Parts: sequence; structure tokens; C-alpha cells
Amino acid sequence: MTGPSGTDTVDEQSVPGATTTAQDPARTASGSPAPVTEPAVPRRSRLPAGLVLLRPRQWVKNVFVLIAPLAVDPAAVFRRPGAMLATLVAFTAASAAVYVLNDWLDRERDRLHPVKRHRPLASGRVGPLGALLLGAACLAALAGTGALLPPSARAAIAGYAVLNLAYCLALKHYPLVDVSLVAAGFVLRAVAGCVAVAAPFNPALVISIYCTCLLLSLGKRRHELVTAELRGQAVAGRPALSGYSVPLLDQLMAVLVAATLISYELFALSAPQPHAAVLAVVTVPFAIFAACRYVQLVAVRRSGGEPGRDVLTDVPLVINAVLWLACLAIGRFV
Repeated sequence: MTGPSGTDTVDEQSVPGATTTAQDPARTASGSPAPVTEPAVPRRSRLPAGLVLLRPRQWVKNVFVLIAPLAVDPAAVFRRPGAMLATLVAFTAASAAVYVLNDWLDRERDRLHPVKRHRPLASGRVGPLGALLLGAACLAALAGTGALLPPSARAAIAGYAVLNLAYCLALKHYPLVDVSLVAAGFVLRAVAGCVAVAAPFNPALVISIYCTCLLLSLGKRRHELVTAELRGQAVAGRPALSGYSVPLLDQLMAVLVAATLISYELFALSAPQPHAAVLAVVTVPFAIFAACRYVQLVAVRRSGGEPGRDVLTDVPLVINAVLWLACLAIGRFV
């Protein structure tokens, strides 16, 4: 997600495209340089330019609205499907409006970037006025769907919008603050999903979601830092990167792995099922593997530029997730 400096917005959007292999300034254990994937010029999307400006590839992030209620009370989602759908649409509209504002603010700077200059506004395929009208339409959709939700859900959505606005205009320039706000945006999605369908609020689950998203954001920053240093554009590309280093990010990711696993175990142990302790023990290997595999992708494979894509396309992680979900589903009905 990008703000006025050409950086990404709170939802952490990366420009899709092919990758090329370069040499990472960081060294492997053997002392030889390790490969790093670097964004190349993206292919021109076949979608209408106005739709590309709304970044439909990123809408999948709004499934976090479903995660918390499905984890604590799946029946609540089916009792109030209308409220859940309205929440999904509201967050999609809110995030799309932020993307439009972000690219509108960044259009001049994006024209100087080798990849971002292909964005609809920077390339001239969408005019500034047309973009503002499109953003206004998203806000209208947000207001219409938000009116169908309870006040607490509307408050979470409003908080998300304010958070993104502050991020775009200023807060993205502050190291650690930037990634914290990114993770907070996903927490607000999860909280809104729970309150929209009146599902129970589980603090350990919310903490686990926050730590997981913070870990992914730090992995993205690590990838960006290595790539930016390679190009000599660390400050120009994202000013907040000047406050990070690869060793620091590696240490922070190690802390977040531990925090994620501890909070997940607390959530699993707090489940109302009679065999919650057994379920926590059985599923913890899947949680550990997922966290360690992601760190491996970032540190060894030099991945992490698009955390969502990396996680969803890595075969070991996908297989692990399927087995993990199967165990959780079995444990709920045993």
C-alpha cells in the first residue's frame, strides 16, 4: 500500500509482476551472496484501468473479516449471513477508496519508479478527476453497506478508514509504526467480523492475528530493504526503510514467531471443546511449521515481497494449512 512517498498503504499492496534474480547484499552461512527476487516491469493488466486502480487482487485480504467468527463461533456466521456479507463489502469499498487516494497522492512520484509508473494514474490511463470520482463512488458504497451494520461494526470500519488515511499522509514514514499500523488494520477486520455477527470476542485470537500480520509485514520490509539496497534507493523508495536493517528485522521476526505461537496456543487452550488441550497439542506442530517456513522463505529464498501470494502459492505451506484446518475441524465436532 502506498502513500505520498510511493510506499504501500496499510494493506501492503505490491505491484504484481515478474521477478528477476539479483544478488542480495546479505550473505548466506557459507559467505556467498544469496539470490533475491526483484520486481520487474509488470505485464499490462487486461482489466479496465479503473478496476485496476481499485486493486481487486488485494480484496482477498478482507477474508480476515471471516477468520475470527469462524474460529470462535462458526454458527454465528450462518445465523447472520447478511451482516457478514455487508461487512465484507464495506471493507472492500473502504480499502478500494484508500488505494485510489494513495495512487492519486503518489501519481507524480510513481512516474519516476520503474514499476509503479505503470499504475493507472501514473501512466495516464486514468485521469486525476476520474480517480477522485471513482473514490467517491467507493465511499458511497461504504456508507450504504455500513448503514446495515451495528454501531460497533461501523466503528471498527471507521477506525480502519482513519488509520489508513493517517498512514498514507504521515505515519508510514515512521519505522515500526508503519508495520504496526498494517497489522492493526487486519485486527480491525477481524474485530468487525465478530461484532457484526455477535460472535464471542477471544483476546488470544486477536493477539495471534496481530502478531501473525506483524510478522508478515516485517518479512515484506526485509525483502524491500534488501531490494532497495541493491538498487541504492532505500530512502527514495520508502523513507521508513532507513530505520531498519536486515539484522534488526531478523531479530524482530524471531520475537514475533514466538509471540505468534504463544498466543495461538492460548487461543487453542481457551476453546470450549472438552478436548481443547489435546487439540492444542496436536495442532501446534502445524503452527510452528507455518511460522518457520515463512521465515525460511524470507531469509533463504529471499521472498516476502508479496506475503499473501507467497503464502498461498508455497506448496508446503498450503499442504500444512489443509492438514491444520482438517485437525481443527475434526476437533470441533469430536
